[in-house]
Amino acid sequence: MAPTKIKCDQITEGVCYSAPVFFDDGVNMFLAANHPAKKYHVIALTRWNVPFLVTAGKKLDCVPSAAQDSVQEIDASEFDTDIGELEAL
Repeated sequence: MAPTKIKCDQITEGVCYSAPVFFDDGVNMFLAANHPAKKYHVIALTRWNVPFLVTAGKKLDCVPSAAQDSVQEIDASEFDTDIGELEAL
């Protein structure tokens, strides 16, 4: 099967493909086969201004596993990020 171009606006949270999805160079993998795209995948595509991706697979109806359903999002603002100054060695 010849690689198919996927416009990045078609990559939404939860979408998955039957074969790995690669960046436009066809070498570097963006998303593994049968693994749904997460929110951070969609954000990365936007930040990096990726025009399209390629795959030899087809779009699937992915059903999240029970383990994925139980994952909770963590709000980074809940953590104290002030680590102070570093000691000189």
